[in-house]
Amino acid sequence: MSTPAQKQEPLFEVDRDLLKRLMRRTKTGSEMTGRGLAEAAGLAHGTVGNILSGETEQVFASTAEAICHAIGVELLVLCTPVFRLAVVRQKALTA
Repeated sequence: MSTPAQKQEPLFEVDRDLLKRLMRRTKTGSEMTGRGLAEAAGLAHGTVGNILSGETEQVFASTAEAICHAIGVELLVLCTPVFRLAVVRQKALTA
């Protein structure tokens, strides 16, 4: 007997160069630091630092949405959805 697969939170790739540019001029018109972004987004400053440095390439949707909300842009302006291999395989098997 197989168990149903748990729904996994989608992954997004953040355009870190665009993020850096947007941090220079946020929705309020002021500049935002990495720590300021982390605080505004409710994230750990290490998470934001890892995204900005390129150490973290993919983030969960909730993280991407929090960053976009703090910066003042729509999700798909800053982030690209990443399709998980398991989902792609599942679709290929059912097709």
